[in-house]
Amino acid sequence: MHTAKAFPAILALILLLAVPALAADDAPNDMTAHKLAQRNAQATGQQGPFDPGAGVKAFKTGKIDVNGQSYGLHSDGQVHAGTMLPDGRGDYVWVGSDKPIPMPSAEHAGGREIRLKVREMASQLFEKLGTNGLQDGVAMPASFVNQDNFESSSSFGRYIAEQLFYELNQLGIPVREYRTLPRIMTRPEDGEFALTRSMEEQAPVPTTGLVLTGTYYFDKHNVFVNARLFRPLDGMVLRTANLVFAQTPVTRTMLSRGTGIRLQQAETEVKSFAKLKDEASLEFMLQQDDLH
Repeated sequence: MHTAKAFPAILALILLLAVPALAADDAPNDMTAHKLAQRNAQATGQQGPFDPGAGVKAFKTGKIDVNGQSYGLHSDGQVHAGTMLPDGRGDYVWVGSDKPIPMPSAEHAGGREIRLKVREMASQLFEKLGTNGLQDGVAMPASFVNQDNFESSSSFGRYIAEQLFYELNQLGIPVREYRTLPRIMTRPEDGEFALTRSMEEQAPVPTTGLVLTGTYYFDKHNVFVNARLFRPLDGMVLRTANLVFAQTPVTRTMLSRGTGIRLQQAETEVKSFAKLKDEASLEFMLQQDDLH
């Protein structure tokens, strides 16, 4: 009689003891972030409070180091942005977003890299010395030119100057826009224009003007840039900077726009087609030594 009455109580006790064990075996993948947060509160006494600024080293084997201590790492099957939470059993679980983060293209990354290189150049020129020794000088960035031909520039050389307008302004260096028209020009269906590169509109350099320009050289693999800030009145160089970095698809495109062979007026004598073709082919082959 006593044994029969005690059996239900013993069974209930066994089930109560089994429930936490079953809950502890729940796969983290089946849990919501809210449930994991609740489990986090229960786990703090087991593995200490979660440190959101902890240094983490991850391994492909499903292990991570958090503040130098090894833990297991579970995944919710997503390789997206998310957060890492304690799983309540002494390990961590990565709870990812259901939307993947698009990886930047190589072209976009190359464009951002050029921007950072110009920023590095501006830092070399001004960050350490600021405006010391420049008195009341005003910087006037100009297009960087081909090292082998000072009368030739490119989209790359012009971009450097454009980006330096921004970088110098952010560093607190006075900058002057010198390509302004005397008035805003309006052209129907085109827009309103305040800048010009017209040869007839030459910009005078004021006595306080400091020209910032430089040269670049490139080959198949590298780009070399040298910058200088100087006083036009006496040519005195006040600051210098230089860069070298690897070619990218973006730099190759920018360098090719404006540095190619230019059309020029020329004269030639009348020759047979065969002779003219041979000479033209030879001239083209010789020119390839200077093309990159």
